[in-house]
Amino acid sequence: MLSVKHLSKSYGNLVILKDISVEIGANEVVAVIGPSGSGKSTLLKCLNFLEPYDGGEVRFEGTLVGYREHSAGKHLAKEKVTNLLRARIGMVFQNFNLFPHMSVIENLLEGPVQVLGENRAEVEHRAQALLLKVGLQDKAHARPSTLSGGQQQRAAIARALAMRPRLMLFDEPTSALDPELVGEVLSIIAQLATEGMPMVIVTHEMSFAREVASRVIFMEGGEIVEEGPPEKIFRQPDNLRTQQFLSRVLH
Repeated sequence: MLSVKHLSKSYGNLVILKDISVEIGANEVVAVIGPSGSGKSTLLKCLNFLEPYDGGEVRFEGTLVGYREHSAGKHLAKEKVTNLLRARIGMVFQNFNLFPHMSVIENLLEGPVQVLGENRAEVEHRAQALLLKVGLQDKAHARPSTLSGGQQQRAAIARALAMRPRLMLFDEPTSALDPELVGEVLSIIAQLATEGMPMVIVTHEMSFAREVASRVIFMEGGEIVEEGPPEKIFRQPDNLRTQQFLSRVLH
């Protein structure tokens, strides 16, 4: 579903990603873990071209993301083309990013109606079902500012799902939440996993990664240091740096 080959990203002289190559299969849930500053969030943003990458390539269902191929090399794709491709890749951020001047249901309607040109009545029916799914059916007409952090993040997940994405990206979805609100968001993500939604999840919640992911990637210094099934990574990691990181965060 998603193919990343020799991906690199820098800001001036600061190298953020170094020669990243990884494949994400259909129905696969991949958790990306590692210390702060290891490039995890930047990698996620490169996958749907919220951050343009410098070298290598990202392909989603065979289509080059962010660029168009040319006999003389590759050039930036038209913004409309990238936006349509990006619409198939849902993304949920740390800080919700809901439109504050819109109600919850208006947040869900905006993308499908304005970007995809779908029928408003049909989208509204789908949106109501999604709000029921995330337990916010009674908050449809509330403004985001009146919701708790957990409710806002659940609304953000519903908004991403309203676009009917083929893949979901989560960038530390619980890092901005109070501890007692983390579980309500993780339960929604776990439910999506059981339903077969392919996902890439950057997270500091190790127990959640171990329980939900089909594969775990450990990053440090802009590189993939180690990857494998959760039981292998959390019980018997091969790399010394992975061992040191997990020993610190798990104890």
